[in-house]
Amino acid sequence: MMRLIMKFKNVFVVPQVSREKQQLLKMHLLKENMQRCKLFAQIVILFEAILICMNISSSYEENHGHFVITIYFVLYFILMLMSFFMLVYINRMEKKETYTERFYNRIQLGLLSFVCFFLVWGAAVTLVDQKEYGHVMAFAVNFMCVSVLFHASNRTILLLYIAPITVLLFGLPIFQPSSAILMGHYINLTVFLFFCWLASRMLYTSYASNFFNKLLLTESNERLALKMEENEKINKELAKANKQLKKMTIIDELTQIPNRRGFQKYIRDTLIGANKKRKLTLMMIDIDAFKLFNDHYGHLEGDKILKSVAQKIQASIHFFDGISARFGGEEFVAAVFDLDVKAVEQLAESIRKAVFKMEIPHEYSPFSDRVTISIGITTGNVSKAENMEKLMKDADSALYESKSKGRNRVEYFSGTTSVGVKSKVD
Repeated sequence: MMRLIMKFKNVFVVPQVSREKQQLLKMHLLKENMQRCKLFAQIVILFEAILICMNISSSYEENHGHFVITIYFVLYFILMLMSFFMLVYINRMEKKETYTERFYNRIQLGLLSFVCFFLVWGAAVTLVDQKEYGHVMAFAVNFMCVSVLFHASNRTILLLYIAPITVLLFGLPIFQPSSAILMGHYINLTVFLFFCWLASRMLYTSYASNFFNKLLLTESNERLALKMEENEKINKELAKANKQLKKMTIIDELTQIPNRRGFQKYIRDTLIGANKKRKLTLMMIDIDAFKLFNDHYGHLEGDKILKSVAQKIQASIHFFDGISARFGGEEFVAAVFDLDVKAVEQLAESIRKAVFKMEIPHEYSPFSDRVTISIGITTGNVSKAENMEKLMKDADSALYESKSKGRNRVEYFSGTTSVGVKSKVD
């Protein structure tokens, strides 16, 4: 029983919300009621026009071709006229783009006045009907229409009920002579009015709850969209950071060219999917007497030399299908694909000359008065990164041979021996 009572009570409970949301509900209800009253006024005008025509026709028949104004004709005409005025009023109010508190109150007063008049009119017609038919249909229909179609708070609905009920309560004993019929009207109308009020409360509560739920859903969707936007921004920042981090793992921080890992990744990525072996040339490059340069000129100057040499090597390799990288310390490596021996030798010699022509003083070098490099070259056919190990050893052997023969030169490893490349440094 308690559960049933609580369930019944919940039908009349509107969710507790902020004052701002309550104001939104009031404005929404106002616009909704304006549209309903507008449509209802149009229907009433049409319906009353038909009743007026029927009344005129009936009057002509009953009075042998003469029209006699009856109380029903007056009542129909008054309601039609009021409905017309209400229609004009609503159309005028709809032209306003913004609603102030004062404007809202004006519209609300106009709608309530029309609804109240409609209910009182139904009560008046019902009192007149007591003389002719003895029923309360007009009042009941009007009351039901207002209770179902006009959404308002409980206080507003009860205020609307007062005037028509008062008219009917005190008017019925005057217009209905039969006490038995009068008592039946009171009992039936009491039950009917209660269920009309109950229906109005259930509809209003349902409407308000749905409205607040939609607001809540909209707010939730907006928060979710904002959160998704924030997450997307964070993801972009993370992706950017990851990209930067990934770049840092394959780029040498000092020279800004690929490091050993970046070099290995390039070779591996290039050979992936290769359906045949490719001709690959490796160049091992070493700055001559770099330790002596560092010891006498300082590490900052040494870092500048590493940057300059790295950029020269990269600039030379840039036009070919290849890569240059810092292999460690003062040692660099370069790789190019699909070049013949002559082109490889020319490329290596152009790199050596480019560094030589920078004319960076190196007074403490036992080999030259400027910074120079030694290069060891080897060429082989590879199909996967694992084939690189032998080429690296051969290029390193050629570099060792270049150093042992006086440095500032290029040595080409061929088979088991290295062959010097003709160098002209002056």
